[in-house]
Amino acid sequence: MKEIILLFLCFFLGIAGAWTLIRLGEQIGMTDLPNERSSHNKKVCKGGGIGILFAIMIASFFLKIAHFLWLPALGISLASLWGGDRYKLTVKQRLFVHFGCGIYFLLFLSETIKIGGDFYLLSIPLALLFIVGTSNFYNFMDGIDGIAGITGLVGFLLLANYGIRIHAAPNYITFCVCICASCIGFLFFNFPRAKVFLGDVGSILIGFVFSCLTIVLANSAMDFLIMAGFIFPFYIDEISTMVIRIKDRESLILAHRRHLYQLLVNEMETPHWLVSVGYGIFQAIVGLSLMTVKPLGVSAIFSTYFIYSMLFIVISLLVRSKAHAYK
Repeated sequence: MKEIILLFLCFFLGIAGAWTLIRLGEQIGMTDLPNERSSHNKKVCKGGGIGILFAIMIASFFLKIAHFLWLPALGISLASLWGGDRYKLTVKQRLFVHFGCGIYFLLFLSETIKIGGDFYLLSIPLALLFIVGTSNFYNFMDGIDGIAGITGLVGFLLLANYGIRIHAAPNYITFCVCICASCIGFLFFNFPRAKVFLGDVGSILIGFVFSCLTIVLANSAMDFLIMAGFIFPFYIDEISTMVIRIKDRESLILAHRRHLYQLLVNEMETPHWLVSVGYGIFQAIVGLSLMTVKPLGVSAIFSTYFIYSMLFIVISLLVRSKAHAYK
C-alpha cells in the first residue's frame, strides 16, 4: 500500500513540476527561444523536469536509496538547472560537474562494482565514461516533443522488469517504477505537443540516474551489457551522428540538427509524436530482445546489438539521403 501511495505521489510531482514551469517559466527566465537549430517554432518554457527531480528525491528518502546515488543526482540536476536552463556554463565547467558527480558515485560504490571482474581498476574509468556519456547523450537527444519522457518511461520500466528477473533489491525496483510514474506525469504536458520542455535539469538527471542504476543493479558484465541497451536508440543515434560530424570536420560542441530524429521531424516533416513513439517502440523491442537472448550467452547479446545497429544505420542513411535530396 505504501508503494502505491509513493507511485501516485511521484506521478503528481511529475505533473506539478511541469505545470509550475508552464505558469512561472517566463517570469523567472526559463524559456527556450526557437533558433535555426531548434525543432520547434515558438517560445516554450523549460525546466519541467524539476518535478522528476523532486520525485526522485522523495522516492530515495522513502525507499532508503543509497546516498551515493541520490546526492550526486541532486547535485548534477541542480547544476544543470542553474548552468543550463537558467544561465550557461561552459562545456568544461559542465563536464567538471558531471565527472565530479560520477566520481562521487563510484568512490562510494567501489566495493560493490562487479562489471569489471578481474579488471577492477579498468572498470572504474570505463564506468565513469559510461555515466558521463549517458548523461550527456540523453541531454543531446532531448530535442523533440515527448522523446526524452517516453525513453525514460520505457527505459526504467525495462530496468524494473530486468531487476525482478535477476532478483535485485526490491527498493531499487520500486525506485525505477517511481521514476516511470514521474515521467508519465511530465508527459501530460510534453506529449503529443509540448507545453513545457524537460530542460537540462531533467534530461541530464534521467541519463545520470539511468547509468548509475545500470551499474548498481548489474550482478555481472552480461547484466550490464543487457541493461545498457535499454536506451539503445539514444546511444546509436548519438554515436552514429558523431561519426558523421567528425567525418565532415564539424565541431562536436556546436549545436546541430543532424540526429536522425531531427531529420525525420525537420526535413521529412514527420510529426514529433510519431517519431517519439517510434523511438520508444524500437527501444522496447531492443530491450526485450536482449533479455530474451541472455540464455544464449554474450555472443548472442553482441549479435543482437550488431543486428539492430545495422538496421538503424541503414534507415539513417536512407533518411539522410532523402533529406539531402529535399534541400
